[in-house]
Amino acid sequence: MTDVLHRPDSGYMDPAFGAGVYAPVEHELDVVCSDVIGAVPTNLNGIFVQATPNPAFAPGPGHSWFDGDGMIQSVELIAGQARFRNRYVATKGLLEDRAAGQATYVGSLAKFGAGKRHKNTANTDLVWHAGRLLALWWEGGEPYEITLPDLETKGVFTYNGTLDVGLTSHPKLDRKTGELFFISWSTRAPFLTVGVADDSGVITRKTPISLAGPRVQHDMGLSDTAIAVFDFPLGIDPEREGQAMGFKMTSQPSRIGLLSRDPADDTVQWFEVEPCYMWHLMCCYDDGDDFVIVGVRSSNAVNFDDAHEADDRPTVDGEHRFDTLLHEWRLNRRTGEAVERDVDTVLAELPRVNDAFVSSGASFGYAGLLDETSKTFRFKGIAKYDLRTYERQDILFPAGLVCNEPNFVPADDPKAEDDGYVVAFVTDSVRLTSELWIIRADDFTAGPVAKIRLPQRVPAGFHGRWVRQSTYGASAA
Repeated sequence: MTDVLHRPDSGYMDPAFGAGVYAPVEHELDVVCSDVIGAVPTNLNGIFVQATPNPAFAPGPGHSWFDGDGMIQSVELIAGQARFRNRYVATKGLLEDRAAGQATYVGSLAKFGAGKRHKNTANTDLVWHAGRLLALWWEGGEPYEITLPDLETKGVFTYNGTLDVGLTSHPKLDRKTGELFFISWSTRAPFLTVGVADDSGVITRKTPISLAGPRVQHDMGLSDTAIAVFDFPLGIDPEREGQAMGFKMTSQPSRIGLLSRDPADDTVQWFEVEPCYMWHLMCCYDDGDDFVIVGVRSSNAVNFDDAHEADDRPTVDGEHRFDTLLHEWRLNRRTGEAVERDVDTVLAELPRVNDAFVSSGASFGYAGLLDETSKTFRFKGIAKYDLRTYERQDILFPAGLVCNEPNFVPADDPKAEDDGYVVAFVTDSVRLTSELWIIRADDFTAGPVAKIRLPQRVPAGFHGRWVRQSTYGASAA
């Protein structure tokens, strides 16, 4: 690779997302980490993996931070020892670029007709299902199977030939049944499909959801009885003046639909809610007649429309707004009434819970605290929420530190929902060095019990997952 990769004017729609903590790294490493402040817990045995965008070549026109080639960053923890690895996801698009010696795709914000587009970068999310680690793309497509712990790309996984739609990031795994619930969205009718895959690796249900038009989709919800889908009015804006297209909020109502988990019932009960967009939900659960959703909500997802002028709230590429507050929706399936409220007043994003409780009533949640003074997407700290009261505990970073998405990692033999650790890659934005912080979830404000200094900066990125040693087998860390 050459230094041109790190030039902030190399194709990025927003130069800030090509430099500093967002800039790609050049090396794929496999290094034992012996420089630790504190002590790595010995009841934490497995591998933490996180997806990051990392362009392999100077990007083409219309490049968004969301478009970088997928690179998985990992720290394997075995018997109190740590090992760092990072590897590109060897997608079809990346192999095409490598063969050409340059980027052959345009970015997602390029005007139609500007060049080859919709490169499945597998850079957004990771899920362990059917005995495989799968790397997923936010626009939806074929998942890529990744071997553990070496992070090699095995190839696309088509659920044994039964997957004939895209698998969008943020599927929900029901650990009680082993089923994976997911959505696939498209610019063509029916615009949205709900899928279910069993733990043997076969798609068992595919339900089309009829919408009035294409919507930008990102997340979905799950309880023990129902699947939540979203009909929020965010669409593509190809007529935007200038060199790039973008996104726009329309005047159509915001709706949440509930689909029964009973495969014999394909009806959707729709609830109209206050105008909004939600990139990420925290969890869902059933509470009597209520289907409850907790997520981070914005009244407007973009910086460009008639009702909302551009301001100084955090954005990505000057386009996607992230002035998001933790929010609760209660959808009463008996009366059809929707009751909603903000449950906090601070900007938060990338919310998570203990994955075992994502559909059955989590008591605790975790999120990054957005720096409201930054025009880019930066976390100034980490929050733990008591979801029964919405009280919040904070860990705020010293000046200059930022983190990636915080993840809850259960201890090897957990005795309670929050018996485990919150882990996050934390980067010094001045020195451009990174550490993995490990924080006791049930003693949160005491701060990290361990800071593992990493051999290379971890770029600002997206979503992570913990996989137990007993699940995948392990190397000697």
